[in-house]
Amino acid sequence: HFVNPNPVTDNVKKIAGWWDTSDEMIEDVPFMVSEINNRGLYLLALAEENQLLNGDGTGSNLLGILNRSGIQTVTQAAAPDTAQDAIFRASTAVQTATGLSADAILINPADYQALRLAKDANGQYYGGGFFYGEYGVGSVEEKPPLWGLRTIVTAAVPAKTVVVGAFRAAVIVYRKGGVRVESTNSDLGKFTKDITTTRIEERLALALRIPSAIVQVTLL
Repeated sequence: HFVNPNPVTDNVKKIAGWWDTSDEMIEDVPFMVSEINNRGLYLLALAEENQLLNGDGTGSNLLGILNRSGIQTVTQAAAPDTAQDAIFRASTAVQTATGLSADAILINPADYQALRLAKDANGQYYGGGFFYGEYGVGSVEEKPPLWGLRTIVTAAVPAKTVVVGAFRAAVIVYRKGGVRVESTNSDLGKFTKDITTTRIEERLALALRIPSAIVQVTLL
């Protein structure tokens, strides 16, 4: 039960990209299938990720999580407060405000690198070195999680910003119709140049049902 919920309307928006291919390359069907299933879908997913976090809500842009009202904020204090301290406080803020447990952390690659390369007074990596796990125990993890929470390293998160939240309960992405792929050689006189344009697109809406379950952390 949510006390006095606020009704919010979020519109379905379209995310699309396109590229040109020569007619000769179009004849190589396995190549085109690979372009769509691998590069096309991957780049579309990156654009979607950026929209879900940073979209400003204008035009065909989604209203991203970081631009929603009601999300919590935590700022790293001066030393001895650390980035990892601020991130842990954010996970506590989620549970204090909503009763939900944070389940994931989104962090910029540069900020994750700073944490990943942090060393103790003896020069040993806190998160394990490039050959072994922490203090020589176990094997190297590709992306060791922060505070045991699923950690997503993504350039969609601005540098010096970390997002902590109970995403499973608070955020829902509604998809309309799946991914659509269409091709034409009738765009801007490309027929006479033996060029085919391929467009890949999807329609989706973002519902942030419990804004206070998301915390934006600002690092020094």
